[in-house]
Amino acid sequence: MKALPLAFALVFVIATAAAADVLPNVYCSVTGDLNGTVLIAPGPLAGTTLTVSVRNAQNVPIPNAIVQIWFDQQIRLCAGGPPYAVTDAQGICQLQLRGGGCVTSTLPVCGVTANGVEIRVYMRVRSPDNGAHDHSAPDGTVGTVDLPFFAEEFKGVVPAGCHDYDGSGGCDTGDLPFFGDAFKTAMHCTLQ
Repeated sequence: MKALPLAFALVFVIATAAAADVLPNVYCSVTGDLNGTVLIAPGPLAGTTLTVSVRNAQNVPIPNAIVQIWFDQQIRLCAGGPPYAVTDAQGICQLQLRGGGCVTSTLPVCGVTANGVEIRVYMRVRSPDNGAHDHSAPDGTVGTVDLPFFAEEFKGVVPAGCHDYDGSGGCDTGDLPFFGDAFKTAMHCTLQ
């Protein structure tokens, strides 16, 4: 019976030591976001992959770090749960972001962690699967429900909001490929 508590203590010490290596520092990075905006979609789409590099304070790669991403509850993820990955020998991994919705806040609405330590937060998440201008309204398919909202923002009928995917401050030709590629294939998934 004493072996079981000892085993738990050993696992705790190992996990604590691994987390201690991952400190918020200048050597950890998350790339692939669009001007500080996280883009998600109900299927594979350019711009929906984040590359994460996890390194310690001495700039040494941390292999086998567990990297996860969390989202505000207004974002709906595709079935299968929040994405996670494990870093390779160079301390690098990729996260494929699948889901729908839109949220902007002055507080973090999305974050990336490595071994439980937050290394990057975001204040904006966007998806072509969003049937609204100013709030989260995904249904799991990029289709005719989403088209008028994109078109109104693109034409300037309403200010850019949920369909400014690239974080440029406007819904323009930079956003058109993201919506067009998802729309033409009726990109879809089952949302959680």
